[in-house]
Amino acid sequence: MSSSSDNTENTQNDRSARMLRNAQRSVLGNVTNTIVSQQNGSQQSAIRSLKAALANRDNSRTLQYNKDSFVSVQKLKSGNANDVNCASSGSNTSVSRNSSSLAPEGKENQDPFVPSSKVLPSIEEEVRDKNNDNLLPQSQSSLSSNETNSETDHPPSRLSARTFDAGKKRPISTVVEQDVPKKFKVCGGDGEEEYEWEDLDAEDSNDPFMVSEYVNEIFEYLSHLEVVTLPREEDLYKHRNIRQNRDILVNWLVKIHNKFGLLPETLYLAINTMDRFLCKELVQLDKLQLVGTSCLFIASKYEEVYSPSIKHFASETDGACTEEEIKEGEKFILKTLSFNLNYPNPMNFLRRISKADDYDIQSRTLAKFLLEISLVDFRFIGILPSLCAAAAMFLSRKMLGKGKWDGNLIHYSGGYTKAQLAPVCHMLMDYLVSPIVHDEFHRKYQSRRFMKASIISVQWALKVRKNGYDIMTLHE
Repeated sequence: MSSSSDNTENTQNDRSARMLRNAQRSVLGNVTNTIVSQQNGSQQSAIRSLKAALANRDNSRTLQYNKDSFVSVQKLKSGNANDVNCASSGSNTSVSRNSSSLAPEGKENQDPFVPSSKVLPSIEEEVRDKNNDNLLPQSQSSLSSNETNSETDHPPSRLSARTFDAGKKRPISTVVEQDVPKKFKVCGGDGEEEYEWEDLDAEDSNDPFMVSEYVNEIFEYLSHLEVVTLPREEDLYKHRNIRQNRDILVNWLVKIHNKFGLLPETLYLAINTMDRFLCKELVQLDKLQLVGTSCLFIASKYEEVYSPSIKHFASETDGACTEEEIKEGEKFILKTLSFNLNYPNPMNFLRRISKADDYDIQSRTLAKFLLEISLVDFRFIGILPSLCAAAAMFLSRKMLGKGKWDGNLIHYSGGYTKAQLAPVCHMLMDYLVSPIVHDEFHRKYQSRRFMKASIISVQWALKVRKNGYDIMTLHE
């Protein structure tokens, strides 16, 4: 009996709980339906107001297209805002609607998607924007002054705000004024002016790679090193037939250097290392190729980013030098030179002079060929690399018909004048008109990569010698 009574009580409790939940749901449903209906009503009212605003805006825009509503350029130039208002008020009804739409109080011309402070532009504003560039600064100042005076009497309009902003604009000049380089004068011992040069390093002050603040000290140090590392021609004559043997060896080194695609600095350093070593040590004729191969191997590891393997150098000798012999030769050469490879490369001096030549690619390519003549020809041993670079640039400019050797070229070449360059220039001319000894060297500069510099130089030299021209005064 007790169990049946308990079940009856549980059933009644469940019924009462369901009834209570249903009552709550009905109440919440009424509230939700009321809120939704209110939101729908507000949305519908907003849509109706939006449609009305768009219709008024379209009507006002269509009514503005009237000949009388356009503001002439002469009235805008006069800068009188009252004249503009009078011109708009003196027209027909459509013009009066246009003038009323310019005021912020009128909501017919207001965009519902933007704040109330932003008003749609009118035809007067469009005409004002098109003719804004033709306004004079005086008219702009008069317009701004009249607008500031009329702010106290009339509410600010969109046209006056746009005119005031336009008055602040100024044309931006595209002409960049370049600084004139500073000029310096160099006087001789008697006090007379010798030449005048310009400071071309000042333009590189913002380029950290050009180190313009240290460039003078750097080339002073290189000028000191070129004297220390200069081989002497007298010391090389202790080897028998060194001149002919050296020509053959250098011609082979140029071939290997060009085949591996190495840098020009690598070839200059290799031959300088070889000449300095031969000045100190007496080498047998059968070991001369080993010396050249070891020097090129040392220079490639010193200058190149990716140096060829020692196997490649050994294979190019056709079995004359093994890998172990090249390693032993490398050790012996470095020990003899006290590991001193601080050679002032002539390419550094050539790039320095090319700055005064406006970095002309044609003259510099011809100068590279002429400068490399001083490397392969035995007669140039003992001549400073800076002097050879200056003579090469001087002769290349003569080939291209350029002007005289001015003060900038004298200064950036290291102070070499025409009188100092004359002997080296004549030596270069003698090599060009002589029979070809270093065929690999000439074949290297016959390619398009070097603009066929060897062909152009040889033809020009033969023509100058045939006609008896003086190269020091040519094209001046």
